[in-house]
Amino acid sequence: VLDQDDMNALTLFGVGGGEDGVIRGRDEIWLDIEREIGRRYRYTLSLYNRNSATSSKKDVRDSQAMYTPLLRRICQRSGIRIVAKHYKMGKKCVCGGGGGTGGGLAACHPIAPTDILDILPLVKHAASVSGESFVPCSFDGNTAGSSTSLHVLLSDAKTVYEFGHANLSNGNAGNVAVTLDCAQEAAAMYQRVLDSPIHPQISKCLKLTAVAHYHKEEPELAVAAAAKYLAVSISLHGFDSAEVLNAHLTMADILLGSGKIPEGVKHLRAAQFLMEFMAGKNYSGISSTYYRMGSHYYDAGKLEDALQFYKVAAARRSEDRMFDCLIARNSAGVLARLGQFKAAFDHEKKAYQLYVTFLGDEHNATKACSNTLIVSLAGFHV
Repeated sequence: VLDQDDMNALTLFGVGGGEDGVIRGRDEIWLDIEREIGRRYRYTLSLYNRNSATSSKKDVRDSQAMYTPLLRRICQRSGIRIVAKHYKMGKKCVCGGGGGTGGGLAACHPIAPTDILDILPLVKHAASVSGESFVPCSFDGNTAGSSTSLHVLLSDAKTVYEFGHANLSNGNAGNVAVTLDCAQEAAAMYQRVLDSPIHPQISKCLKLTAVAHYHKEEPELAVAAAAKYLAVSISLHGFDSAEVLNAHLTMADILLGSGKIPEGVKHLRAAQFLMEFMAGKNYSGISSTYYRMGSHYYDAGKLEDALQFYKVAAARRSEDRMFDCLIARNSAGVLARLGQFKAAFDHEKKAYQLYVTFLGDEHNATKACSNTLIVSLAGFHV
């Protein structure tokens, strides 16, 4: 509950009209939001505000959705900058409307007018993926008689990109060369139309170029293209976006595949941070990322660090149940090398039970785990 001093700190005086503002509570605000979303999009909220008054008694529970990523995305899409501090999201709130008594804005909580630092202009990119295109036209307005030699249609660039992307899936060296040529040509065509390298379509071309160089076993060129892809993605979407996350993962895969383990792990750690920062600790990709980092630390001989990564990976949610088996087996191997044989036996036993549950007794992985378990048991008794 806010006291009078807190309310005064959240109030701007000397602005607005002279009429008293109407203080609106959380339930009223969310009711308007849900009504407007239903009217515009014929959609009912299923993640946010599940503990509101409009929810049924069966569905009354604290929302597991992340309000902070939602706030960040709204600010990015609106050009709003707010003070970086802890906001009590998803709880009690107060929203003042109109002008307050004495020409002030009524207090707002948890975000107050004084928390807004700036409002920036936004740029709407041309050549979106919704079918928009430029039409060649002469100076007299006659489109039929104009020459297309000096103009590039966006549909042509899109066709070239898609042809290159389709060739990449075939996998042979000849098709990879075609992919590389198409990606570079499409990027050049987009730049001729857009007159700028900072565009979502060009970032896709850079990613395709990086992957094509990697498949052609040209690691230096692949790293250079991936670095450009990462830089363009950050310029377009900010450092905390799904596109930048994919760029870090692409960079990590190329570096790790090229043998540059320390550099690759840095980008893998950046991707792990963005996953938790944007999607929360329950995001399904976090477990596999921690497992990958643990495996690289294990290969580098840093067993204690590898074990810590495996522990975190086991504690996080995973959509693939086989990851639990892999994590348990690898943890058992690390513990055995550290001399903690009892703990290693427990992890190996857990892995065996999971293999039996998901793969059955006759699967090769189950048999291999069983043999390791027998050896571990014999060594443990000795």
